[in-house]
This record gives sequence, structure tokens and C-alpha cells, in this order.
Amino acid sequence: MKRKKFLSLLLSAAMAFTLLTATAFAAAPAEEENDFFDFLLGKKYTYLYAALTWDEYWANETVYAAGNAAASAQLDSHEEHDLGAFDAVSRATVNHGLHRGSFQSTAVIYAKDGSSYTVSHWSEDGKTIYLADGTTVGWNRGTITKADGSTVQMDHYEVLGTKYVPVRVATSDLADFCSKYTVVENGGQLVGGYSEKNLTAYTLTAAVDENTNGLKYATKSGDGYTFSAAHTGTGSGVAEAAQKAADGLTVNLRSGSDVGSFGEFIRVDLNGNYGELGSRMQSVVWTYYGDDSTYTHAKASYGTKFAADNWMHKSMGIQLGLSDSARCQLPEGTDGTGYWTITIRALGYADTVVKFQTTAENLAKHELASDADRAALQAVVATAQSKAKAAYTAASYADLETELAESVELLSRDTLYKAAALEQVTHLTDAVQNLKAA
Repeated sequence: MKRKKFLSLLLSAAMAFTLLTATAFAAAPAEEENDFFDFLLGKKYTYLYAALTWDEYWANETVYAAGNAAASAQLDSHEEHDLGAFDAVSRATVNHGLHRGSFQSTAVIYAKDGSSYTVSHWSEDGKTIYLADGTTVGWNRGTITKADGSTVQMDHYEVLGTKYVPVRVATSDLADFCSKYTVVENGGQLVGGYSEKNLTAYTLTAAVDENTNGLKYATKSGDGYTFSAAHTGTGSGVAEAAQKAADGLTVNLRSGSDVGSFGEFIRVDLNGNYGELGSRMQSVVWTYYGDDSTYTHAKASYGTKFAADNWMHKSMGIQLGLSDSARCQLPEGTDGTGYWTITIRALGYADTVVKFQTTAENLAKHELASDADRAALQAVVATAQSKAKAAYTAASYADLETELAESVELLSRDTLYKAAALEQVTHLTDAVQNLKAA
């Protein structure tokens, strides 16, 4: 009898569904249709965080080159391989902010002996790396100390994608999904970075549900999974915490020789109260409206990658740029001037949207550094080199060493761009001025 009653109810529901008009059916989003059938079939879901590659994250978003993971062998004006689409970001330097990749990204360090180390987070002094498998290694400016005391040199590191993407997965697929992805289930720990000035390390508890902002739906496809576009929600995804809203930000649309220092053709910095937002920043979308001052009709949207397009500095703000690359080509007949929005999605936050208008002055010229530009950087290098290590605290001198090494490397280049030289003068000067006496 129970079975007959169930079949009768199912038949009634199916008949009711067929009475929907074709217009109403066409207007219903596909995901709502799926939810209807899921309800009928009693399908259950589990909510969690999963690490996705750039390609997996952007594949079903409405951005340029979605689904393209092609790399590029061409160097940009900063002499880095950042001109591909949604491939991994690779860096060979040990000098500049390596640990920042662990705030919200999946970062893997590769050593010269072929070993690799997937980073979870760093110790407060930056000398210990906590790995995703629960073990630790020591770190000293490119030298990795293994558990047995042996050492090896870093070869390069890669930033593969975002490590804490909120995901809904069918409970029936959960075991298989967890075998293929690094996940944090509800009640598990979210951790990243280490604190330095305005940037703040965090340790939080996962609490993803159907209302979590940025939630993606995982769908099994053959032996793998695809992921929907992110959903806007009111939940934080963090236990015992309401969704936050960014406030106190100062928008700095760069212009003139202040644009192009990292190879970008357009750049916006967010200063002011940016620290926690920068530490939690997961994805950034640029949307171009051309001459539409009402921000109604978008011409194109562009996805981005951490380290290639998005960065945050311990004292100089969130730094966002777009590069002329496989993931960003302007629409035909446009030059990048006009109206733009930037949308930042961050762990525990509502989306942060920034609107601005660009003119020709805001587009990078990619001028070569003059002799005077080189001399200005060399002068600050000389000042930094004159500072005695023993006279200052270890932390403040370590900051100086990082910026000094970056400056020396820039000066060694045959091709040095004006914007890069001027920006590094600012960074190294800041490090000198912030030395603290021991």
C-alpha cells in the first residue's frame, strides 16, 4: 500500500509538472528545475569546502576564456609567464611574498631534488611551513629543511587555484568526490597565511550551507566533476560568524607611470581598511562597460588568478591588475577606457564591488626605465645595504632583505620598465623606514 501511495503521489506530481506552460518552463533557471526533480527523488547534498584549480573555478563563470587552461611561453613585461589563460601560476623567486599564496590559494613548492610541498600555512616567524598533509618543513630564503634534518633548495613554486571554495555535492558522490579533491568538511579547520602588519592570518571553522556566498554546485561528469557558476548568498560559510561587509576602503585607480609595474595594462589598489579583506580574498572579476555610465550593458568580464593578477601587500594595499593575455582581450573597437567594476569575493564576506572610470592616463604605457630611474633605485639599494643587520630586529631586517633582493634582481635586468623601477623604489624605501632598532 505504501508503495502504491508513493507511486500515486509521484504520478500526480509529474502530471502537475506537465501542466506548466512552455513559457514558464523556459523561464525557470536550469538549477531550479534540477532542485524540483531532486525534491521529488529525495536527493541529498553535502556542503563543504574544496580546492579547485583556476580552470575548474572559472570554467562555468561568464568570463572571457572560461574553460581555457592554455599556458603561454611568452614573457610579460615583468619577465614572468603570466600571459596564459587559467593555467597554474609559476614563480621562481624566493624573494617576494611567497607565503601570501597560502592565505586563500593552493600553493605548491617544488625543490631541486624533485620533491614537492603543498603548503597549508606558515608559522608567525615565517621559518616553518605547515604542509597540507600535516607535516612541517623548515624554511630560510629558499632552503627547505626536511624532518630528517637534510636540506634542499627550492626550484620554483606554483599557485594552482583557490583552496577553500564552498561546494555542494550529492551525498551519494561524497566518498568519490573526497578521493579526488582536497576538502574541508563542516566543523573542520580553515587556516592560512601568517600575520604581517595589515595582513592577518586566520584560523576558522567551516560551516558551509545552501546560503553560503560563492557556493558552487558540483556535478559528476564521467570520472570527474564540473562546477556551476558561483551563487550569491547571505551566509558566511564560517561557524558562529555572520557574513561581513568590507568598509573603510580607499580606491586608488593608478595612472601614468604608476601603471604597469607588474606587467598589467590597468591597475586599481585598495588601501585603507583592506587587511582582512586581502587576507580572505579568493576571486576577482573585472567587468567592462565601455561608455555605458549606467553600468547596465557589460561588454566583457574577466576572471583572474592570484599572483598573476591579484596581490596584497603588508602595508601598501590590495593590488589588482589586468594583463593583455589569453584570459583578457578587450572587445573589438575598445581600448580599455570607460566604465568598469571590480567584484571581490572573499571568505566570510559579501561581495565587494568597486566602480570606476578610466581614461587614457590610466592605461599602462610600458615605458623603459631611464638612466635616472635606475639611478634612483640604485641609490635606495645603497642605503639599504649600509644598514647593519645586528642593529635591527630580525623581522624588520628580514623585510628589508626581501625588498633589497627584489631591487637587486630588477637592476640586473637588461630590460627594466619605468613603472617597475619606481614601484620598487617605494617598496624598498618603505622597508628602510620601517626598520626597528634591536
